[in-house]
Amino acid sequence: MTYRFSLLRFVPDPARGEFINIGAIAGDDSGVDWSLRLVSNLARANRLDDKGTLGAALAFAATIEARIEALDQLPGFGEPISLQWLETTSAEMQNIVQLSEPTPVVATSAEDALDLVFEELIVDPAARRFRFFKKYRAVSQLRAAYTEVEIPDEAVDKSVRVTTSRYSDSFDFGIHNGRLVQLAKCWSFQLPGQDALAEEVKAWAWVVEHLKELGGEASIDGRLYEIAGDGDLDVAVVYVPPVGLEPRLAFDQAQAAFADLGVTAVPGEDASRVAAEAAGRLGIRPISHQ
Repeated sequence: MTYRFSLLRFVPDPARGEFINIGAIAGDDSGVDWSLRLVSNLARANRLDDKGTLGAALAFAATIEARIEALDQLPGFGEPISLQWLETTSAEMQNIVQLSEPTPVVATSAEDALDLVFEELIVDPAARRFRFFKKYRAVSQLRAAYTEVEIPDEAVDKSVRVTTSRYSDSFDFGIHNGRLVQLAKCWSFQLPGQDALAEEVKAWAWVVEHLKELGGEASIDGRLYEIAGDGDLDVAVVYVPPVGLEPRLAFDQAQAAFADLGVTAVPGEDASRVAAEAAGRLGIRPISHQ
């Protein structure tokens, strides 16, 4: 997949024109998968900072970091991230922070793109990394799995809003062929803010429980799909699991909720299970690999 990156430059005196790279930002055109990384050692930037403006540059970076984190927690809220938006925002910093010309790079994620950028352009082996994978990783794995089992593009819709008589929430995918056969939700359990994530999962679980019992409707491209409360609709989850010693509060609570609801929940590496179920419900025969 093609991403675009820009180097993040600190310009202590725009009139002088001298600058130093303090990091980089990379993202995709969909506005979903973005990542920012700063250099680990700001000593050189501090030496250039004769006007005391480095703090403002770092505050700009912190603002972008917060916006990136919000992509997972508040999808569709506010203006999406784009290089144009970043350029406008940096201009408001009176050119203390400047972005290099956007450059394409082929990578599997924004984090992977930054790995390449730092290796080639910003030599900083101990770089400060925000090394958690956002839900986009699970979204891309599931989308690839749907393609692998040859589900037609027109049968796959993203960002499906589901409403019951009492609750509403969004799903990342809806699979349909005149009727809705599967809803799928993607999560990342590597995100910080475990308490908020646990509450988000709990609210989603209430929607699914109500949907299974009483039914509801899904909005796809302006068309409403009725969902019967007979439990026939397949509801699935694909997730990015926590790793190592990361906090597991949200993940442990989510696993219990998934089991209670009878929801198929698999890590991204097993997204083919969810895709195969959708294909079967669409009447698509399994692909034979010989």
